[in-house]
Amino acid sequence: MEVSKKFYRWFYNNIHSNYYNLMIKWIMFPFGGESKWREKMLEPIVLKKSEKILEMCCGTGGATFFISKKAAIGSSIIGIDLSSGQLKNAKKRKYICDTKFIEGDVTNTNYPDNYFDHVFIPHAIHEMNRELRLKTLKEAFRVLKENGQLSVLELDNPNNIFLRLFIFVWFFYWLPFNFETATRRELMRIGLKNEVREVGFVNIKKYSIYHGVFQTVTGIKTAHNK
Repeated sequence: MEVSKKFYRWFYNNIHSNYYNLMIKWIMFPFGGESKWREKMLEPIVLKKSEKILEMCCGTGGATFFISKKAAIGSSIIGIDLSSGQLKNAKKRKYICDTKFIEGDVTNTNYPDNYFDHVFIPHAIHEMNRELRLKTLKEAFRVLKENGQLSVLELDNPNNIFLRLFIFVWFFYWLPFNFETATRRELMRIGLKNEVREVGFVNIKKYSIYHGVFQTVTGIKTAHNK
């Protein structure tokens, strides 16, 4: 099921934004709750002082809050999302560091080249088709400074067949109208690390979280891969 940006905006503005925060608490219950899960996903990432951080597809600000907790002194976060409904909820939260939100397209952020120190993409890449994923990753690459870091937080495809079955059932991939099913399957087939590498990042590392149910993938933009 191919999803247009127009449908995405309508769905997240009018439906998903109304129950997402409650749903994520329920879904992450088996992983020790939302807070423990989000902290675990960010555990491999080191943030430096006074970083300009861009969070693509920030949604309701769930990941934003924990990024702001982990951010070092003097850092600031800009969260961007296509859905005004999601952002409305994000703006209700209190953040530890300076945080602003913008409604916009992550494939065309309008920020200058080499502007941010760190770009996060939390739990959104699997919802995109390959063309959109690559456009998003290329935009992240463009706006990052030299030696800036990309961090992508995502679902993964564990080797254990029972964990795969758990993901299929628990994350509603059995529903015929779940538009994420096809795009997630495609991402798992190609590999997140491979697509991050494809757009030019180097020093790519993958951290397996919760026995391979989730993954945190990082990459660096260097002077040699501009």
